[in-house]
Amino acid sequence: MKIGIVTEYFYPTLGGITENIYHFALNLLRRGHKFKIITGRGKSPEGIDPRVLSKIIYVGKSVPTFFNGSCGRVSVGVGLCKKMSKIFERERFDIIHLHSPMYPTLTYIANMRANAPLVATYHTCTDNTLLYSLAHVPLRNMAQRIAGHIAVSETCAADNRRFFDLNFDIIPNGVDVKWWAEGRRSIKKFDDGKINILFLGRPDSRNGLETLISAFEIIHENFPKTRLIVVGDGPLGFYFKSLVPDSLKDSVFFEGKATDKRRDYLAMADIMCFTPDIASFGVTILEGMSAGKAIIASDIPAFRGLVTDGESALLVKPRDVGRLASAITRLLKDEELRASIAATAAMRVERYDWKRVTQLHLEYYDDILRRTGRQPKSETSMGHISGIQQQQNPRE
Repeated sequence: MKIGIVTEYFYPTLGGITENIYHFALNLLRRGHKFKIITGRGKSPEGIDPRVLSKIIYVGKSVPTFFNGSCGRVSVGVGLCKKMSKIFERERFDIIHLHSPMYPTLTYIANMRANAPLVATYHTCTDNTLLYSLAHVPLRNMAQRIAGHIAVSETCAADNRRFFDLNFDIIPNGVDVKWWAEGRRSIKKFDDGKINILFLGRPDSRNGLETLISAFEIIHENFPKTRLIVVGDGPLGFYFKSLVPDSLKDSVFFEGKATDKRRDYLAMADIMCFTPDIASFGVTILEGMSAGKAIIASDIPAFRGLVTDGESALLVKPRDVGRLASAITRLLKDEELRASIAATAAMRVERYDWKRVTQLHLEYYDDILRRTGRQPKSETSMGHISGIQQQQNPRE
């Protein structure tokens, strides 16, 4: 099977969509499938498998844009439609997979120029209805041209169903469980007996870093042998650095994107905190679970679908400095609880391993090809297996 993957998000941009595409690509390579990743050109990616790098086709220039409380990406340039058409004509994909299909620009263009069945994965939830209100008719028409609609969680499906009269199938994001579990405590400057509290993710206004910095001020006053490590990069990094008071400059570390060492930073962590305001899934949570870490996460529907409060994580209300500080304090005081949460998380993450999630995608592609009258080149599937949940539109 030959698959075209169209996305505005790929390395060096970090985030759940990037991780989804990259690890899916690695598993396609292992299974012998052909594919291309079509995305906008940004800075040269570092620390990724060269075989995946060779599969990238750049269309336009990727530039940052701010939407939905996060820094997104949009590809711009001259002749994007013509370039996309030439790619599709040359590559002759069996199926074209769009990621975040309702956000400009590459997925819009691919939708209009596609010469193969379209599948789309919806990754995000939003409180901003302006875009959908202003462009409801063209977006509805775009959605109708897509043969298969995937949401990464029931939360994501329900949110998007507010705007689109669609049926969604649920295929979760995955995680390379073994890779994250093999992280090493190799970052010597953080291996000195202090308690390491880790934030792993893009420093965006919606991801809870501002709340964590404020909570850490309280924590460090009562537990001076603690430090906060921030791993992730983005245009707003300078702002979050400015929030750190002078008294904490020696205890808060901004390490940048650290693409090839993220699992080692996670291995160094005693507690991992990720408390965004809004999320549709939570790849970062899966990474922490894979590494066997005690996690503090937002008490939001998407995360409640991944972890159980008090068993595989502690859940706190977003933007609540006091409750976050209390949760961190609870784990600092109770080493047994820390160990128990970490062990339970590591045990429960296996169902999200990328080997299984890749199989779900391939079976989904085969099903779409059959539904659209195309003959799949691989006859390995037996239709939807139990891991894919069909979400019917309640209005039907």
